This record gives sequence, structure tokens and C-alpha cells, in this order.
Amino acid sequence: MHLPSASNASNTHPAPDSGAWQSLSKRQKLALAPLAADWHELTAQQRQKWLTLSTNFFQLSDEEQMTLHSRMREWAALSPRQRSQARFHFNTTQSLSAQDKRAQWEAYQALSDQEKHKLSSGPKPPAKSAARSFATPSTRLVSPPLLPVNATRAIQRVAPSKPIHPKTLLPQPS
Repeated sequence: MHLPSASNASNTHPAPDSGAWQSLSKRQKLALAPLAADWHELTAQQRQKWLTLSTNFFQLSDEEQMTLHSRMREWAALSPRQRSQARFHFNTTQSLSAQDKRAQWEAYQALSDQEKHKLSSGPKPPAKSAARSFATPSTRLVSPPLLPVNATRAIQRVAPSKPIHPKTLLPQPS
């Protein structure tokens, strides 16, 4: 799906199914230049989304084109996990009311530069709660019982002292 303008209808057709960078028009290549190195790694769906975005690229001002290119570079540099997180945060933000967004933005603006930097550096890995034991089995306080490999353990069943109700599993009065 594309929306060609009258002056450049021949240059805005989507790429053929091959998806090769060389099959793009000159205008598409200019609009999607930051993605050139990674174009071969994109799925057909991702390529189509970028091609759709590129149709209006030349209608943007020079400043808007530069902004779009810088954001393309940033997006292309993200790992799949980081992209997933960005999508999650975007969707979370979209669900907030305008008042909530404004309140959060004002709270962020009130932070010191150091606190802003700490937030932008990302979440810290969770603290490890327990140390691993590298002690050899001979130094353990309790040793598991040694059983031959082929031995089968007999499970002892202990009968309850009183009959048990089948639904509640509580002892029944006798």
C-alpha cells in the first residue's frame, strides 16, 4: 500500500518481494539511508512498515528529516529486547491520561541532573539474594544417604490414626 504524489509516482512504489536494498527506488534509499546496513536483516513486515513511513519523507522539512534519520539510527542500534521494552513503555504511556503524563513530566523536570542521569542509565540488575556454595560434598554438614544406582527405594506408607474425610482431608470424629 502506498500513497504516491503526482510528481513522484514512479519513485514511490514499494520494493519487490525480494526485499533487497538494491531493489528500492532512489527516493526510498535516501529516505531510509540509516537502515541500509541492516536492511537485509529486517523481516518483510518490518521493511513494509519502513517503506510506508518513507512515502512522506520528502514532504517533511529538513529539520524533521534530520530528526527522523537520527531516530531511525537510534532504533536500528537497539537490540530486539530493547525494542520490545521501548514498545512496552510507549504503549504504557499511551494508556495514561494527559494529566498523568503532564504530572509525570513535571516530576521528572523537578529532578536534579544527577537523578535524571541515574534514571536514563537504565535499571540496575537485581541484587543476588543468596551466595552459591562451591564447597565440595565432603565438607557439607549433611550428607545424602548413599544408595546403589540400581536400588529402588521402598516408600513407607503410614496409615493415619483416624479416618480422613475424603473432601476436606481432615480427621473425621470417631
